[in-house]
Amino acid sequence: MEYLANPRYGLALDPQQVALYTLLIPSLVRLVLSPLWGRLFDRMNFFAMRIILNTGFAFSILSFFTSTSAAGLTLGAVIFGAATADGEIVWNLWVTKFAPPARVAEYMSVHTFFTGVRGIAAPLVAFQLTQHLPIGQIALICAGLIGLASLILVPESRREGQTLV
Repeated sequence: MEYLANPRYGLALDPQQVALYTLLIPSLVRLVLSPLWGRLFDRMNFFAMRIILNTGFAFSILSFFTSTSAAGLTLGAVIFGAATADGEIVWNLWVTKFAPPARVAEYMSVHTFFTGVRGIAAPLVAFQLTQHLPIGQIALICAGLIGLASLILVPESRREGQTLV
């Protein structure tokens, strides 16, 4: 929201436009695509799904934070909504694919804790980075880190004896 509303970043959108790009578009796409991702979760290799999810987030970040046009912001919001639909399912159900049934709650507790730590740390780091780097460069760094995380999953998939599709 800061990026969209603060004149410092060149957009200075009004509250309705901010709501359109950050709430309405992503939420509608998420609503439409959640059933599809739910069906795919049980049929698709988990690692392939996670790589697709990561790719979606990386492209949404690149489109959204390197664009100053309505088309780029809309594309970023649409891709973010699609990735969020997948992400919510993967976030909530991944543990059912890997944890022993008796330890699902323990695995999910640790996962939730570290998601919270990341959720607190990420905005603090991001706001500090904006003092030293342009938003577009930060977006490239973020997308690169997401790409690296996705590459780490490829050998793990092979180790599990699975193909990516």
